[in-house]
Amino acid sequence: MTMIEWSNELKLGVPAMDAEHRQLLKLTNDFLTAAGEQAPFPRLTRIMGELIARTRIHFQAEETLLDRAAYPGLAGHKAEHGRLLVEAQRLYERFSTLEATSGTDQTAARALTLEAAQFLQRWLVDHIINDDRPYRPYVLRLT
Repeated sequence: MTMIEWSNELKLGVPAMDAEHRQLLKLTNDFLTAAGEQAPFPRLTRIMGELIARTRIHFQAEETLLDRAAYPGLAGHKAEHGRLLVEAQRLYERFSTLEATSGTDQTAARALTLEAAQFLQRWLVDHIINDDRPYRPYVLRLT
């Protein structure tokens, strides 16, 4: 699994959001590392659950900040957050269901792990670059 490295391309220059993005990146890399090591399925499920919980907290903080900054794209941004959380939650539920079945099907577990890894590799970077960058000038005016 290819790890995601923090870079200037991901940096918004908004300290609170950059710190949260780095934390989400670390959790994403934790999942990717565990997936690459073919970690036990419960460990992957736990990491994914933690990542979703942290993402919810981050999205709420980001939306509060964008509201304070009077960001005109807030409604669309919230909708994108909702879409991402629904997709992540569906993956997590599939993990939980597969984990709950006795004698987890290893082929199905590997396929789901790969699907989740691809989703996680894509969503964080794409979201920061395509959805978060546009709010930067509005938020920077608050400082």
